[in-house]
Formats: sequence, C-alpha cells, structure tokens
Amino acid sequence: MQQILSRKDKHPLYFNVYIVDRSFKTQKFLAYDGGRVTHLKQLKQKNVLVTFGEEDTISSIPVIKFWDLDALKPIEGADDIIVPTLLRTIRIQHGGKTYPVSTFAILENMSQLAIGLANGVVILIRGDLSKDKTTKQKVIYEGQEPITGLGFREQTKSTILFIVTTSSIMSYNTTAVKPTVTVLDEQGCGLGCAVMNDQQEMVVGRDEAIYLYDPTGRGPCFAYDTPKSSLTWFKSNYLVIVSPPVMTSAQLSSGARASLSLNAKRSSTNELTKIAIFDTANKFVAYVGTFLGGIRGVFCEWNSIWIVGTDGKLYHLDEKDTPTKLEILFKMNLYVLAINLAHTQKYDDISIAEIFKKYGDHLYNKGDYDGSMEQYIRTIGQLEPSYVIRKFLDAQRIYNLTNYLQELHSKGLANADHTTLLLNCYTKLKDVSRLDQFIKTDTDLNFDLETAITVCRQAGYFEHAVYLAEKFQEHDMYLDIMIEDMQKYDTALAYIHKLGPYEADRNLQKYSKTLLSQLPEQTTQLLIELCTGLLPLATNPTNGGPMSPAPSDNTRALSNLPFESSTLQNTIPSLNKIVQNKRTSSSGRLSYSPPSPRKFMPAFVDRPDCLTLFLEAVFEKLWGNQGESPVPEANGKSEKTRSLGEQEERKTIWNTLLELYLMDQTESTREPTSARDRQRRQRECRQKALSLLHDESVQYDTNQALVLCQLKQFDEGIVYLYEKTGMYTDILRHWMDKGHTDRVIEGVRKYGPKDPSLYPMVLTYFSSSSE
Repeated sequence: MQQILSRKDKHPLYFNVYIVDRSFKTQKFLAYDGGRVTHLKQLKQKNVLVTFGEEDTISSIPVIKFWDLDALKPIEGADDIIVPTLLRTIRIQHGGKTYPVSTFAILENMSQLAIGLANGVVILIRGDLSKDKTTKQKVIYEGQEPITGLGFREQTKSTILFIVTTSSIMSYNTTAVKPTVTVLDEQGCGLGCAVMNDQQEMVVGRDEAIYLYDPTGRGPCFAYDTPKSSLTWFKSNYLVIVSPPVMTSAQLSSGARASLSLNAKRSSTNELTKIAIFDTANKFVAYVGTFLGGIRGVFCEWNSIWIVGTDGKLYHLDEKDTPTKLEILFKMNLYVLAINLAHTQKYDDISIAEIFKKYGDHLYNKGDYDGSMEQYIRTIGQLEPSYVIRKFLDAQRIYNLTNYLQELHSKGLANADHTTLLLNCYTKLKDVSRLDQFIKTDTDLNFDLETAITVCRQAGYFEHAVYLAEKFQEHDMYLDIMIEDMQKYDTALAYIHKLGPYEADRNLQKYSKTLLSQLPEQTTQLLIELCTGLLPLATNPTNGGPMSPAPSDNTRALSNLPFESSTLQNTIPSLNKIVQNKRTSSSGRLSYSPPSPRKFMPAFVDRPDCLTLFLEAVFEKLWGNQGESPVPEANGKSEKTRSLGEQEERKTIWNTLLELYLMDQTESTREPTSARDRQRRQRECRQKALSLLHDESVQYDTNQALVLCQLKQFDEGIVYLYEKTGMYTDILRHWMDKGHTDRVIEGVRKYGPKDPSLYPMVLTYFSSSSE
C-alpha cells in the first residue's frame, strides 16, 4: 500500500507527485512541467494514477494524465526520483475557453470518466482510457452553478452518474439510449461536501444534516448541525467531516494540546479546525477533535485516518477495537449505541444478550421497570429466566412479569412452573382479555397443558379450563370440570356420547352414578346404547380410524343387587320406544364388543327404576330374540360357542331383574303416587317376574330364585318353581300354611295323579282342620 501526494517543490515551475509507503519512504516524479497538479486519484483495480494539472500557468488548460504505477523506472544516482510510464494524455477544453476542473469521477475499469468544471459543465469521456487514441468528449450537462461533486454507481444493466452542484443534485444514466438528467433534489452542497460511500450512494453534507441519495431520490438523513467544508468516507460506515476553521482565543483541552504539540510561542488567538467522525451505521458521532491551523487534506490509508495540516504536520487517528468501544459506551450508559455497535460487528447472540442484560439492569436500578423489561425480554433464550422473575417478584411488578412470561411461552421456552406463574399473574390482575388471548388464540401448544388447566380451574376460570381440555382432547379433565365444578350435566353427557364406546365406557364407570342422580333418563339411555353395541363409534383424531373399546372381562362375578331397601319407581317409558330403530346393522353384526353391563350396576344404587329399564333393554337386545338365529358378536362367536363368562353374565342380569320385579311397591317412591297406581305397578312387575321364571333359555339357579320368591312372598313364583322341580308336596304345604283350602283342593286334583302320596297328606290336613 502506498499513498500519493502532490506538492510544489522549491523550484517555482515544477510540481511533483510523491509516492509514500507505510514506512514513510518517499519517491517522486515530475507530473507537469511548468504547471500545478490540481487533482489526482489512484485506481486500485489497475494500479493506475490519474492526475489533473496544467502544463503552463499562462493558458491554464486542464490536462489529464494516466500513469502506470506498475512500471516505475528509477533515475540513476537518485533513489528518490522515479519515472513512471505515461499511458495517455487528454486535454480538456470547452467552447474554446478554459475553465478550471472542480471535481471528477472515474470508473475503476477506466471505461468512463466524468469531469466537472467550475462553469457548471459536466464532460463525459467514454472508451478505453488507458490507450492512446482519440476519444470523444461529450458535454452531458450545462448549468449555471459550479459542479461540486460527481460519482458513478454501477448497476446490473446500467451505470448512473450523480451530478452535484451548489443548488441541486441530479442523476444521469450514461448507458441509456437517450439519456436525460433527472433532478433528485433542488438543494446542492459546497465543493468537497459530496462523496460516494461503499454502497454506491452519494453522500452530501449541508450545514444542517447529512443526506444519502440513490437513483430514486433522497434516502436516509443524519442530523448533524455544523458547518462543513469537506467529507471523506472511511471503511464501510464512517464519515470524516471537516468544518471550516474558526478564530478563537479559547484554550484547547489538555488532551488536544498534548496530541498537537502546540507551540507555546503562538498567540492566544488561534485558528482552530474541528474534525468529526460520524458513524452512519450506528448513527452517532464517534470522534470530535480540534486542530490548530487549517487542514490541507484528509486521506484514509493503512486502516487509519490521516490529516495533513497547513503547517506541514501529519496526524493519524486509529480506530479502537470493539471491546474497548463497548466499555466506553457502558461507562457512559449509552447502551443503545453499544447494542447497535455489537450488531454491526456481528457479535453472537450470547454476547448481545449480555448487553441487553446490562441495559435492563441499568434501567431497573433507575426505577424504569417498563423499559428494563423490554430489554430483559430480548435476552430470552440466553439469560436464565429465574434471574428476571426474581427481580420482578420482589418488586411486585406483576404486570411487567406477565409480559416476560408471555414472551417466554411464545418462544416455546416455558416450563410448567412458568405456566403456573403466568396464569396466576393473569388471575391476580383479573386480566380476562389477556387470559383469553393466551389460551384461546394460540394455535400451537406453547405451555404445559395439564398445569394450565389445573391453575385455571383452581382460580375459578372454568370456561378457560374446559376450553383447553376440549381443544386438546383431555377428556378426563373436561368431564371433571363440567360435572364437579360447573354442574353442566347435560353437556357432559352429550360429550361422553361423542367420545365413542371406549372412552364412554371408561368415563361412565366414573361418572354414571352422578349423572344418574341428575339426568336419569338420558344417562340410562346412553348406558343402554353402550352395552347393547348401538353407540356410534368415535373418529380417532390421529389416524382417522374408528376407536372401539377393549373387550370387557365378563367372568368377574359382581353382586347381583348393589342396594338395599330401595323402591321401584314407575318404569320410564316403555322399552320398545327407547330401543326403537336401534338394532344392529343390516349385516346383523355389532360394530364393537359391548362392555359388561354388570360394571355399571352399582351406579344405579339410588335408581332401581332406571336399573330395571337398563337391564331389560340389555337382556332384550342381547338375548331376547330366541326365535331368530343368534346375533354374531364382533369377535365372530355364535350362541352355540358362547363362553361360560357370557352365561354367567346372562344369569346375573336375570337374577337382578327378578329381584327388581319383586321389590315392595307399597313403600314411598321418589315421586308421589296413589295406592292404586302402586298396586297396579306391583301387579305388572309380578307378571314380568313370572314371565322371567318361564324363560327356559336361562340356566338360572332354581334354589336361589325360590329363596327370593319366598323372601318377597311371590306365591305364583313359588308355586311355579315347585312345580318345575316336581316338588308337589311343597306346593300343597305352601297353600296349607297360608290357609288357602281351595288352592289345596285344586292342587291335589292337579298333582294327585302324578303323586298319589298327596291324597293322605290332604286328608290329614282336612281332618285336623277346625273348619
């Protein structure tokens, strides 16, 4: 790397160009014999030096020269003098008159060169500028104000030239078929206050601010209110701003005096020049310094900023490393700038989160809890949540803590404790709207479901708890809330009906007793559908297939009748109406294997009337069509191969029905009924009991049935069972004990031919009778 400078030597007619390397070793060559060098630029792509100057001071015609810096020839006997190869020379003249060059711009590939003159003219030269051939100079703009800035912007399919004057900013498409000048702004800038940045934007400095332009117009603006005499771009985001020198008698700071090594002999009134470095990426002034005397120029090389003073002194400014910058900003509590700086330097998330934490701590200590929480939220995923939670629990800032916990959930980083705490915050704040938003609008499950339901339930927000349970198919929790907390028994029953046989079986074992006490008819109907194979199948939300209950264990012996001294209410509407159109499918098959009715019998302890209806329906559906061929089960077993467990099931239901039919109907019932109605109902039940005893399809225990009939004083049943077992003597004794002589006579006539021993027994009975 090297730096190119020009200055006038001791000889008044020779202007040399100096090449300075990093060790400040200089070499020079004569660029213009008899005139001065006005502008120069080193092209990095081809290592070519472009110079503007005058061959003589009389005509002052601008001359452009292109020097090949890769072909330097030293002069024998003079190590500091070189002779570079001159590639080409172009003279600039417009309309036969000579005007000084105010600025210029050139593409790195040397295909276009734009020259701005002090009379407001812009000349464009196109072609291969490195070859010595005639090139055509074209005037592309003529104005009234001097040209103060030029800059090329290379795009994919076009090249744009920015033109800046003291009163306007324009663009010109140099590659268009019919190019025109487009005005971007009707305000311009002074000479030296327009420069191109690394993003190929034109940067313009006016007293009040700094403006950026692209071909579409004015873009970002940075407020910096100070007079400006020149701008220089450094690296990717720094703008070096030089202000005009001012006369002042104020003392410089000790730091400035040390750095500038001021001459003590100078007067107290000094000319000071201020230089500021503006960070356009982070939008702040990174450096401000004052320099004694004027500034001849600023250039950027070797990763530093170099300042050439009018007194011949050379200063350089080194950029501090990023950690040092951050420490300075931390000490000044400029955390926003520190965060922006860390982003531009591509710091990782952990490091940036640490800065947000520092910023949050700073605001928290100042009492700005809202502002501090905004910073802590940005640390989520890097900072341990307990650090923030403890701070705001101690400060009793529940509202701020709620915001943090909500963000923690939205990012999927919350655990069950965080969910509990967030919901408790909602309930303490009584913020139903945010609770709704948290629970009802989230499509994804970003929290611990069981915890959320439990907390809502404990806080009395049953609607929210039941919403979550239903949405995420937590059937047990849904029914717990509906039945135990909200007492919405009809809704719970309808929900169970939709769950299908398997879930209905499991949940009815738990809730059927409660539901029977509140909705006896509907619950009984649901149990009938479940145990007779008529309950519709549910759809599995996972794979769309049907869900059916697991086969039930029908071999477990249960108590025939799980209640004592209960009364039988009027039977709920007839069985035929309830099971009407509830038969099996047209194929004659059940859609699933029904569960055992015996497991639900204990739930009817307070509703024997409903149990009667339930068992009648099950018995009729499963075993009532003896005249028809047996209905196959889901597992393909027929009546002939029925298991012992099924026979036991049938016998248990039969015995329970018999006992229900023989219950005392004269005692009080749930609903007031007349004595006549109770007597009529008792006659009907006794008739049903007798029909049940005549059912030859059930291998019931005759002795057990006889004991039950005797216990309930069911004469017809006792006589039928004695007759069925050939116990004719017992039939006559039964009537004798009751004193029914007419029945004794009727019995001996009926059974005497089958058992002659009955005649002596009857004679003995009548002979000993007082009648």
